[in-house]
Order: sequence, then structure tokens, then C-alpha cells
Amino acid sequence: MAKTYEITDFKKRETGAKEFITKFGGSPDWIKEEEWPLSLGWEDRKMTFVGQIYLKKDMLGNDEDYMVYLFMTQPESFDDDFFDPDIAEWDGGENAVVIQAFDDEKTPLKGEEGPALFDENNEHFEYIPVLRETLEPDDLEEDAYSRLSDEQKTRYFDAVDRDKIGGAPAFFQADERPEGEWKLLLQLHCNFQPFVLRAGAMPTLFVFLSEDLKEGGMLVQDA
Repeated sequence: MAKTYEITDFKKRETGAKEFITKFGGSPDWIKEEEWPLSLGWEDRKMTFVGQIYLKKDMLGNDEDYMVYLFMTQPESFDDDFFDPDIAEWDGGENAVVIQAFDDEKTPLKGEEGPALFDENNEHFEYIPVLRETLEPDDLEEDAYSRLSDEQKTRYFDAVDRDKIGGAPAFFQADERPEGEWKLLLQLHCNFQPFVLRAGAMPTLFVFLSEDLKEGGMLVQDA
């Protein structure tokens, strides 16, 4: 069994506070220099800041604290019908994962403003996830999963299919992780959140970190 942190709810608050927490929306609370990524396909367009995960020591077997910042190219408002399908691709150039390690920093650095998440009323808030530590089945390699019976596959999928930090990905298509050792950081069902995150018809977002926590990547699977 593996330790995971299920996201059971979100608490909404006004934007503006600068502190090292896990949150979605608002602006990044940088540890070191600002590293706001730009879209590959849209010249000089900043990606939208989706959120930051405060990865405290031992949450994913890490031996120090990190902040992981998530970005994705998104529309500018609720009425904007902009959509770039490359946000779903690991190397599509329309999403980004930025990792910064702590070195006794206590106060976040304020960077430039950029696009942030909005809700259905085009209002901007920060959303603080309520986390519940729990256990779930270990991550199965694709060949091990394929040897399960249909009933076992259903039970396994149901056990890991939740919004969470850590744990095993609930892929409903093929395992699309690149070669190498990767840990699931975040799994999020995009359409069922208090904020708007346009990533497809019925999308699930998966964010991964490399074993040495120096690289990250994200992909989207859409039903």
C-alpha cells in the first residue's frame, strides 16, 4: 500500500497573501527567482498559473522540501473559447512544471503578474485543498495491470481514481509516462473543481516528477 493525500474539498480565499502553501489559483509564491513559462505556439503569451504544490519532506519519499509550480495555456476569461489541444501532451509546449528547492527561505518572492485561474463568474480566488492522508494500492506497471482480471482491474481503478497528491495514476487510456522513473505528484479531474480549467471534454490531469525531483511533466487524458 502507498501513502497518498486525497483532495476532499477546497477552501476559497481572496488572492494576495504570500505564503508557502499548496494552492490553486492566484499568483506563484516563488522561493527563488521567477520562472514563469511562455507558450511555445503563441508568441510571448504567458501560460496560466494553475497552482503550486508544497511538497514537504517525505510526502513522496523526498528528503527535503520543494515547491512545484504548475502552468498551462488557458483562455483569458470564462467567455473566451480559446483552446490549444497541445496542453494534453507531455512535450506539447503548452504546459509546464517548475520545481524550486527550499534553502531556509521563509518569505516568498513576488514576481510579475500573469494569467490566473478564474471561476464561472470570471472572479479570481485562491483555492486551498483540504487533504486527507490515506493508503491506496501501489502503482502497477502496465504489464502487471494487464494480467489482472476484469474484476481486479475495476477494483484497482476505483481505488486510485480520485483527486490527490501522490499515489498511483488512474489511467483510463494507455500509460503515457515517458521512459524512466517518475512519481505521480497530482491527479485532478479538471471539470469538477470550483475553478475553470479547460483541458478537454472530460479530462483528468496527471503531473509527474522524476525520481531525483529535478524534472517534472504533465499530461491530460480525455474521455
